[in-house]
Amino acid sequence: MAFNNNEQGEWYTVSCGQCTFTLPVRYQNLGLIGQGTYGIVVRATDTATGKYVAIKKLLRPFQTHIHAKRTYRELKLLMYLNHPDAQVIQLYNVFTPEQDVNEFQTLYLVLNFVDRDLNRFILQRVPFTEQVIKLTIYSILRGLKFIHSAGILHRDLKPANIGVDRHNNVSILDFGLARVASTGTHTDYVSTRWWRAPEIYVNEKKYNEKVDIWSVGCIMAELILLKPLFPGKDTIDQLNKIFDIIGTPDSKTLQEICTPEASAYISRMEYKPKANFNELFGFKYDPLTETPISGVSSEGVDLLDRLLSFDPRQRPTAEEALTIVWQMVEEFLPPSWVTQDLMDDS
Repeated sequence: MAFNNNEQGEWYTVSCGQCTFTLPVRYQNLGLIGQGTYGIVVRATDTATGKYVAIKKLLRPFQTHIHAKRTYRELKLLMYLNHPDAQVIQLYNVFTPEQDVNEFQTLYLVLNFVDRDLNRFILQRVPFTEQVIKLTIYSILRGLKFIHSAGILHRDLKPANIGVDRHNNVSILDFGLARVASTGTHTDYVSTRWWRAPEIYVNEKKYNEKVDIWSVGCIMAELILLKPLFPGKDTIDQLNKIFDIIGTPDSKTLQEICTPEASAYISRMEYKPKANFNELFGFKYDPLTETPISGVSSEGVDLLDRLLSFDPRQRPTAEEALTIVWQMVEEFLPPSWVTQDLMDDS
């Protein structure tokens, strides 16, 4: 991995997606992948290897103290987690075209290219087999085990941040909101609302790696239902949608998990019983062949039930979840429609 500008060779400037890129000449044939609040990502051909890479241009990385801290954190975590077997996006190169530290306002990250994110496959509305769901959740948990073992929380797990390449390898993407775990308080602006753990709303900014486990549960449910499980419009609506599924927590749990204010508020909300997880997430059968066409087995439902525990202490760690019998992954071949979808945009 190169960090010295002298090692980058010649440079050139090119426009892509209404944004200007100044890159080493080894990176050619840019194509827009996507743009967010903090960066724009393009696909490029690395002529030194002949392979595709993803190049992320960080937008205004040092505009404010908060931007600079976020940039430093993302780069540091990507470097720390750089391991080819980790189910995590890999960092290949980092550079800036600026030659003077006083003009240092641009930063590029070169990452391994991932063909699609999980959200794309969900939007196709083609039911996933239990084996596909199992492999996907296994891979995410495997990546989380690695991340959490380093004392890092991802904090923004959702289908759009789970990459799937043409070989059906799964990678956890986007560490822009990740941070090192601590016993102190954290910001409450973590993860897109629909995949956000309830303790972020009710526990005065104190949480741990179990917030990522909740997000895995939301992703697993979405793979079964082909739609987000908790599409709340605001904080109150989000809690209501969560309680519609997992039920209203008992008073003892509220007192132990929530702040007094949050506990009092939830206690005044309408009581909701827990939904029947087997009916909601269990196998649905073809009436003619009596073969499963969607959903998961009772063992899979049990795992999902644990992942979506309101009390984070009741959720398994990533390592514990990987030992559950349902998660034992057998030899797997991706369905043909996955390969075809990837080939369509080659």
